[in-house]
Amino acid sequence: MINILLLGDLNKMTRELSQQYPLPFELKIGAGINTGHPMIGNAGSGDQPDYTALGDTVNAAFRLETIAKELNTEIAIGASTYRYLASVLGKHRVFKECSVDLKGDDVPAIVHVTNFGPLNAFLKLVNAESAERIVDSQPQTNLIQPL
Repeated sequence: MINILLLGDLNKMTRELSQQYPLPFELKIGAGINTGHPMIGNAGSGDQPDYTALGDTVNAAFRLETIAKELNTEIAIGASTYRYLASVLGKHRVFKECSVDLKGDDVPAIVHVTNFGPLNAFLKLVNAESAERIVDSQPQTNLIQPL
């Protein structure tokens, strides 16, 4: 969840920069989020080492980002990531399910897409509900001392 929160902050900063420094095109970010086991380590030569993540999970995340652009959305997540988020999402319909052809896959993949607006609204709701539960679970204390 924290990575999605940081992604929302990055989107806000990008929009602010775009307003401050107008360009002939809209400055936007997008994200592809996938869940799995990547290989992480050093690649490259001794002169130009590169610490990176490799593997099917990383490749799928890149393809999800491309799909987000093609579907004119800002965030695309894979089916495995959506399964992890399902318990948090509950009855809220934040993501739209799509069947797409991902490069390198023989069968269409199920992906879930959304934009930052609906996602941020949902995260605010979750944060408010969490804060309310924390307050309700705390014993009441009197902070004003009698004279």
